[in-house]
Amino acid sequence: MADQFEKSYSLHEQHFYKYSKGGDREQIARNWFQEGTIGYEQAMQRNAVSDPLLLAYPGASWLTVGDGRYGSDAHYLASKGADATASDIADALLREGAEAGFISKYSKENAEALSFADNSFDFVLCKESYHHFPRPMKALYEMLRVGRRGTVLYEPVDPYVYTHFLQALFRGILQIINALGVFKLLLGKEMRRHTYEDVGNYVYKISEREIEKVALGLNYPCVAFKGLNIHYCEGVDGLPVNRFSFAKLQVRLVSFLLNLLSFLKIIAPQSMAAIIFKEMPSEDCLRGLKDAGYRVVKLPRNPYW
Repeated sequence: MADQFEKSYSLHEQHFYKYSKGGDREQIARNWFQEGTIGYEQAMQRNAVSDPLLLAYPGASWLTVGDGRYGSDAHYLASKGADATASDIADALLREGAEAGFISKYSKENAEALSFADNSFDFVLCKESYHHFPRPMKALYEMLRVGRRGTVLYEPVDPYVYTHFLQALFRGILQIINALGVFKLLLGKEMRRHTYEDVGNYVYKISEREIEKVALGLNYPCVAFKGLNIHYCEGVDGLPVNRFSFAKLQVRLVSFLLNLLSFLKIIAPQSMAAIIFKEMPSEDCLRGLKDAGYRVVKLPRNPYW
């Protein structure tokens, strides 16, 4: 079993060398920085999940986990006044980001065994990396350990955890359509309840209930959730926002449809920002979270602690 995890760590690390200088995907990596593109616009939408915390706690220290794209998450946090340290299992692109002045601090880290002391940072941010970890729950406890105030996750939502009967009904209809072979015929692939990446790890999606249970088990006071639908399709990253293209139209239409279905409670949002607070947020922070569309849940405290 240990060999399986080590293999996953190694393959994830090797993945980023393809995007470093001289790698066969170097040009794709350069597209990540192009302002005015769909990829950049969507990255800013995802980065904004941290804005309420950045406003409420100016100058706070942050650690980003799984931030292999030159430390772009840490760069965004620093641009908003935070003291940000980027980390990833591979440091090739982090090193390039630091050399280019894109980030100021970075560390090569395994998310499941962080080298930092308890409460080393105010906040920890893990954006779109949690579902790649071989043992994501182990990594979450590590992030909660090193973050003094709390941890922010932005990850895909588990569509098989239902919060409304319409979601269960809609998913059941999709499963019937899938069993009839319609998706395979039209899209070339089936809808699967469980998926795996080629590096061997299970694709781990999150739910509100699961995050609540983690916080309750540790006797933390508060969690906050925000659903988002930011549709991505292959090849849109470098396309200009201000120029017509069918790929751009597809992104806009599908995002609109997903938002409508989510609003009607027919589906859960594609992705979710989840914040686990280790201490009760300030009143300014609570107001900022609600203004930004978060649902704040104050949790019961363990009477035996």
